[in-house]
Amino acid sequence: MQQRRQTNNSNNNNNSGLTFCLLLLVTCFATASASLIPHGTQQFFELQSKVRLEQLNAEQSTSEEVSYTFETKLRVNSVWSKDDQQLLEIHLSENRVRAPGKAKAQLKERVISSLPDRPFYIALVKGQPEQVIAHTSRDQSLLNLERGIASLLQLRLSSSSESELDVSGHCRVKYNVKSPTSVVKTKTDCALWDLRVNDHPEQALSVSQHSREQVEYELTSAGTLLRAESTETHRLTLAAKPDAGSLVRGNLRLQHVAQGDEQVQQLEHSTLEAAIESLLEWYRVFPLEADVDGAIGELKEQTLQEQFEKNVKQLKAEDVGKSSQALTFVQLLPLARIKKQPQLLELLESHFHMSSQLADLLGAVQTYEAHNATFAHFFRGRGTTPESVDRLEKYLQSLAVATHPQREIIEHLFDLVQQEKINAKHSNLRDSVLQTLATLTRQSGFDVNDPLLQQIRDHLLDGLATSKDPDLYIRALQNLRDPLTIDELLKQATQSEQPKLSVAALQALKSFPASSYATSHRQKFESIFYQRQRRFDSSARTIALDVLLDMRPSAEQLGQLLDYLASNDRQFEIKTYLLQKLRMLAEICPRFRAMFRTALLQRDHVNNYNVLGQKGLTTVLTRQLSQSPAFNETLLSTQEVYQGILKRGSVEFLLHAGRDQASSFKLGVYTAGLGSLVGDGDADDGNDRIPADDELQGEETVTAGMEISVQGAQLRPLIFFTGQTELMGHVWGGSASDSTPAYQATTLAQDHEQYIVLASGATLHWRVLGARSVDLNGKVGFSLWNRNAQTEIQQNTGSAVLSHVSVGFTYAKLEQDFTLTHEPKLSLQADLDFYSGIKLCMQLQRPEQLLTYSNVRSVYLQNVEKTYAKHLRLTTTHKSAGLTFALNQKNNEMCNMIFANA
Repeated sequence: MQQRRQTNNSNNNNNSGLTFCLLLLVTCFATASASLIPHGTQQFFELQSKVRLEQLNAEQSTSEEVSYTFETKLRVNSVWSKDDQQLLEIHLSENRVRAPGKAKAQLKERVISSLPDRPFYIALVKGQPEQVIAHTSRDQSLLNLERGIASLLQLRLSSSSESELDVSGHCRVKYNVKSPTSVVKTKTDCALWDLRVNDHPEQALSVSQHSREQVEYELTSAGTLLRAESTETHRLTLAAKPDAGSLVRGNLRLQHVAQGDEQVQQLEHSTLEAAIESLLEWYRVFPLEADVDGAIGELKEQTLQEQFEKNVKQLKAEDVGKSSQALTFVQLLPLARIKKQPQLLELLESHFHMSSQLADLLGAVQTYEAHNATFAHFFRGRGTTPESVDRLEKYLQSLAVATHPQREIIEHLFDLVQQEKINAKHSNLRDSVLQTLATLTRQSGFDVNDPLLQQIRDHLLDGLATSKDPDLYIRALQNLRDPLTIDELLKQATQSEQPKLSVAALQALKSFPASSYATSHRQKFESIFYQRQRRFDSSARTIALDVLLDMRPSAEQLGQLLDYLASNDRQFEIKTYLLQKLRMLAEICPRFRAMFRTALLQRDHVNNYNVLGQKGLTTVLTRQLSQSPAFNETLLSTQEVYQGILKRGSVEFLLHAGRDQASSFKLGVYTAGLGSLVGDGDADDGNDRIPADDELQGEETVTAGMEISVQGAQLRPLIFFTGQTELMGHVWGGSASDSTPAYQATTLAQDHEQYIVLASGATLHWRVLGARSVDLNGKVGFSLWNRNAQTEIQQNTGSAVLSHVSVGFTYAKLEQDFTLTHEPKLSLQADLDFYSGIKLCMQLQRPEQLLTYSNVRSVYLQNVEKTYAKHLRLTTTHKSAGLTFALNQKNNEMCNMIFANA
């Protein structure tokens, strides 16, 4: 190189020269390294594959390691080569596997003597592995290992980003050439890292996975392979609890040891295809992409009958609402899913006294075998008893929460709703079948052109138009949530002369994602809320408002809502609802809070006590039920009051995962016509000359009922009473004054299963199952003499999540089982005093709760001369203090007035 000069021109010339030299060097290097294994040579390598199963939480981790290491020596012969094509013959020898011992610094090692002493072959084209030629008797696990070895030979010698196919399937790959002898490859988004068998559509009830792999290559100056080392990490967690899960690390290292002295005998064929063909008497050709080794996910030998009898104590009726029943439920479920109809029928017949719990379990199974067994046992034509119908309804309610039902189940339910005999004899069962059919159709994610979806949609729309019970079909359309039914539901909401149907249609529309609506839909919701064309029931208006707010109003639209607060509309409960809803959203969303404050400051006619101090009793609030280290759960409570009486209320439990949330349980209560029993709370307001919207339709029938939604699936409503005669029978008889169960069931929550193939070819199986056992009961006391009433609703919930991870191959396996159990409880007490005026006091309490986390990690050395097992156990608990939720200042004042003389 010429001596360096201190001028810009000479610098430019010098830099150009250096660039040219580097390009020339890389070009020469790339040409020289067309083969990582020199043609016609014999090379010796050592292969080490190590897999570790670690704790996620560093505070919970122990110093003891749960891992296995497989080691073998490779003799690699280049037995055929021509131009840029090559065939490698690889022999494995001195195979052994080891794991950490039960004492520190101790290792347990086993020699693998059962591994066949037969070579396998790798075909390379243009220096890249394309096929593996393996013996037909090789097991799946060993074949995947051979594919993993072949994948380590896949290398590009230029910095680039592209897609590659290897043992982990198609992957996004990025190469970074650090020097002529050092290359780093980063792999992401591999197809075989996400082989999902089951998954939950609600992200908050699903899982989170982060996977990454990096391969480092060390080469000689001639471009031959010295070392290839893959390091990968798979972080598997619950979406709703990121600190609960598993961390799997894999390391696969291929290290060059020496070059052999033996002369390698070459296959005498003119083409690579011919050379491969000569091996096919005992060998087969396989692609690089691995296949799952199903043996990793197989259940241990056990029968469902034995396991059920072993856990009978945890499945008793008195244990509904406890975490022990939820945990037993998810432990039995994997076994039940692989059983046939005769075995499930035998279980039903031998445990008839536990038919209620079995109905819940079989609904969660979601197989056609379980479906047929349930109907064969409970639905026997003329021999069907009322108790059997109740059990069949429980099965359908559990099935409605399913996320991956077999198509045959939906087809059978559709056939059933079209049969006249079930429609005539069992009206409640017909309702439950219809709601479950609609929910399962939505959960199945059928293509929009699927004939079954079209037939079910048409059936529901026809029923809505012709049935004498249209609200049944409105609820079904709410469960279906098909965008093609929105216009028909809006027609019902805006044109129906029955407030009951208008409210039901709007409830169905509220269940749709806000993204389903266009500008024309917004205008119709605004027309309902602002009553631009006619008057609507107050419940219809508040639901329309909910949809408008879900659609994220602009600053102008928010301003219109605020202006409404200062209007002459005398519906103070609706104004109170709007104001509390806006304040609640402002607490949750910083962006909305800024827009809300700005809009208020621009409106002096609204931003004053006379407008913002609304006198209604309606309450809208959200409260944090629990947070990390427990699950992040909130409560959304809406209590719409009319004439001092709860007209429509709901309490909804929301599970959060980042920005995603899922409704786990929703309880709704509705009443009508009760104002005549307690008097008009607004009678003293002489200025209120405009009649309430609810009074426009004339006298209402006295009625009350309960609506329950489990994970978004609307169940058949429960009617408490219809008519004043039936109500007075409850009042004088005191039949509601004792605690009465309203809903008791154990249903599936998390439901996830997937496989991951590691770089070593090892298969990872991950299954997550969660369940909630709910015991909802309540009682009502009513005194016409003292003119007061007391209501108490108690919800006991037992929750359990069970995660099982197993990873390994034929001779070693790691397992992790962790469980999360907790028992959140909630009580709502409402006291109504209508002796002089109307005073309503509500108290919402959550007692102390305990979250228990149990974790067992295990390592097994198997299929060796002397098997070995090691287990590490860990249990931690977290206690959350009980608390009473503050509702609002007006409720506090009412409580003080009611209990002033207590």
